[in-house]
Formats: sequence, C-alpha cells, structure tokens
Amino acid sequence: MRYWLRWIEVQGQESQEQQCLVVKLSAEVSDLSEPMRRALWRGTDAILARISACLNEGIADGSLPIPLDPEATSQALYQLWLGASLLTKVRRDSTAFEAALRTTQAWLGAQL
Repeated sequence: MRYWLRWIEVQGQESQEQQCLVVKLSAEVSDLSEPMRRALWRGTDAILARISACLNEGIADGSLPIPLDPEATSQALYQLWLGASLLTKVRRDSTAFEAALRTTQAWLGAQL
C-alpha cells in the first residue's frame, strides 16, 4: 500500500518532473514512434513484474489474506492507477486517486 500512497504523492504534484512518462506520453507517442512505444512497453512490463513480485511476497508471507492471481492483479491495479492518474490531470483533484486507493484496499484486503 505504501507504493500506491507514494504514487498519489508523486503523480498528484503540480510539479511534473517526476510524474510518470507513461501517463504523460503514451497516448500520443505510441502512435508516432515505434521505438518509443517499445520503450514504454518495456518500462510498463518492468513495473508490472515488480508489482507482481510484491504480490507474490505478500501471498507467501500471509500479509495478503485473500487468494489472488499476482499477474492478473498487478495488471488490473496498474491499469486502475494509470486511469486514475489521467483523470487526476484532467480534473485537477484527487477524487480518482481516492477511489483507486479504496478499490486497491478492497482487492488486496489491505489496511493503511
């Protein structure tokens, strides 16, 4: 859950230096540059692998009390948070992040 709280902190900033390039570039750049699309794909695959590894660790140590498929769950969570990031940019408020955090907690059976 610390990862998602940090996501809110970084992605919700007015400063754009540390914001996710996938959120900022993917829609436009992926259609215009095949090398950049592949680079974004590799980057997102690496993030998905890290999230999945964390979920596997949580399953192994019992900190995730519910059964789940780590690969499918990591993909769903990442998609949820990318969407929340886009909506946060459009709305300029944190309601999408708040909803994503509640959904993440429910899916993972986690507490803050």
